[in-house]
Amino acid sequence: MTLVLSERDVQDLIDMDEVVSSVEEAFRRKGAGDVSNSMRTRSRGSDSVLNVMHASLAYLGRGGLKAYMSSRAGSRFAFILFDAASSVPLAIMGADVLGRYRTGAASGVATKYLYRRPSGRVAIFGSGKQALTQALALGSVMGIDELRVWSPNRERRDAFARKLSEAGLAASPHESPEQALRGADVASAITSSKEPFLTDVMLSSVSHANICGSNVASHSEVSAAAVQSFDTVAVDDVAQAKVEYGDLIQAAAAGAFSWDSAVELGDIVAGKRKGEGRTLFKSGGVALEDVAVASMLYDRALKSGRPYPSVELA
Repeated sequence: MTLVLSERDVQDLIDMDEVVSSVEEAFRRKGAGDVSNSMRTRSRGSDSVLNVMHASLAYLGRGGLKAYMSSRAGSRFAFILFDAASSVPLAIMGADVLGRYRTGAASGVATKYLYRRPSGRVAIFGSGKQALTQALALGSVMGIDELRVWSPNRERRDAFARKLSEAGLAASPHESPEQALRGADVASAITSSKEPFLTDVMLSSVSHANICGSNVASHSEVSAAAVQSFDTVAVDDVAQAKVEYGDLIQAAAAGAFSWDSAVELGDIVAGKRKGEGRTLFKSGGVALEDVAVASMLYDRALKSGRPYPSVELA
């Protein structure tokens, strides 16, 4: 039988500390060559895009795929988890909450290995659901001495700061990116911006930055000069980055970045490479994260003893 987990079920089961641990192990295994990850593919309709991404995690004996349709009505996400030995579909689950948490967790893992300090001042750019999980993940891997937030809409950023404070992460809204970044040690950006709004001057105090908002070649959150100002640029997957990550694609086109210098996060977590000096992690989201988190959720669902619905597919 195949377990069926709704978005509400996933929200009830998910825990950021466990998500960070699962994603960290997935990147470690990728660096060790124990993961097969396929980059996202897109099928475009007249006013919609079907996105599909999949991976096999040999160390878990599981693989899976995420599919999501994006249109003017929004995006809807689904994930299928398979047992590698029997080929049986173990679970079908909503993948919106899953996606938010795994994206945040990737930034958490990158910050853990690249920032390498116990605490610091953090700036978050964005005020949506993805921004919340960025903050939760950073709070999972480091002490946050001060949390600052900025997004273009005053009402939304004020509401976001209140929501973070209610979640136990005391946050203050700021009027501009410059104000939010003044003296910041770590920054995470996850916005819908199509044009760069973070410059090298703004980011000059930042030791580590997570840039997560764009996986479209024409979109960017940081300027080419900002990318150039960092000593180490890490990515979740180089092959996918060359196709989708506008921040780096545009920096490379401007002569401010070389793909030969990009370091994969998996190699860093596996101890094969190191991040030197000021570091930037460019994330677009990769399938290995989805499979690792979906596998953890499936195990948690089984252990919970709750009577989740199931269907017979095989």
